[in-house]
Amino acid sequence: MPKDRSQDRHQTDRHAISVSGRLWQQFGDLVGPRQRSAVIRDLIRRYVAGEPMPQRPEPRGRPKKPG
Repeated sequence: MPKDRSQDRHQTDRHAISVSGRLWQQFGDLVGPRQRSAVIRDLIRRYVAGEPMPQRPEPRGRPKKPG
């Protein structure tokens, strides 16, 4: 039987993902620690809709590779 979510603050299911601590911290540094979920949801919506994936930002302090 499905859980009654009528009293829940969040109306969506929660799903865990595995990410290294270092990568998670770097992600938070770029998007803000309270914006990680919003960025992940946006990425999933774009992927499912067949939209182009956003380009990765250039790492700070590294020159762009020719190509």
